[in-house]
Amino acid sequence: MKRRTLLRNAALTLPTAAFLPRASAQSGLPKPPPTSAKACIVLDAVGGQILFERNADERRAVASTQKLVSALVCVESTALDKTASVSAFDAAAEPHKMYLKEGEHYPLKSLLQAMLIESCNDAARCVARTCAGSEPAFAVWMTRRAQQLGMKNSHFKNASGLPAEGQYSTARDLSRVARAVLYNSTLRGIVGRHELNVSRPDGRVKKLTTTNHLLRPNSPFYLPHCIGMKTGYTNLAGKCLVSSANYRGRTIICISLGSSSKYIWKESAALLNWGLGLA
Repeated sequence: MKRRTLLRNAALTLPTAAFLPRASAQSGLPKPPPTSAKACIVLDAVGGQILFERNADERRAVASTQKLVSALVCVESTALDKTASVSAFDAAAEPHKMYLKEGEHYPLKSLLQAMLIESCNDAARCVARTCAGSEPAFAVWMTRRAQQLGMKNSHFKNASGLPAEGQYSTARDLSRVARAVLYNSTLRGIVGRHELNVSRPDGRVKKLTTTNHLLRPNSPFYLPHCIGMKTGYTNLAGKCLVSSANYRGRTIICISLGSSSKYIWKESAALLNWGLGLA
């Protein structure tokens, strides 16, 4: 099956619950904890009920949290055992990177893992080119897939989330792709890892360590019931975090955008615990 056909048909294969309905806030919860995020939404991952929102439809730069869209497009369009060849364009990506070298070859899955766990921008570029032939073409796929998910206020220009004119999303839109990622077993297994080893072509091992402090057991912000998902930061976007937690069979998603780096971990953990009824 051609890649475009596979990508187009992928919208038909997700569970119905992966498409987020607009829902009223759940009753019975106490007042939510404070957050410094400029835009925020907390919701039930299964039913889609909105528990709390602030400026959820405000278009913003969302930095590397949009790698969730990149990852979804990747797994729905291309076999993960495909060999990816690193170009000079990929290797030049900044600032956070895996230090890929032009001419190296990796299984696509290894680059997907580096993109999601350690937020490597060179890996994101190589994933995009491997899947679609070029990063601009891949960005078109991202925007199309976002529209299929009901992300009406999102437009993407690259796979990494690095600043680009005309690129934006919203807290509500990111909640839609977050739900779709959780319904994908491959991606769910990656975004919940706090560390993972991948092999380089020369035989060395690269240890990937998550950028999400809620997942790090040695972090003061560690949240044992956190199950992922993705961090992001640029000067334009501020500190961003898509996080999720599960407790006694219930899963909550929290999107925090434009927060202060000093508070985002603590505030997101508090909102997740609140949504789970643990606060």
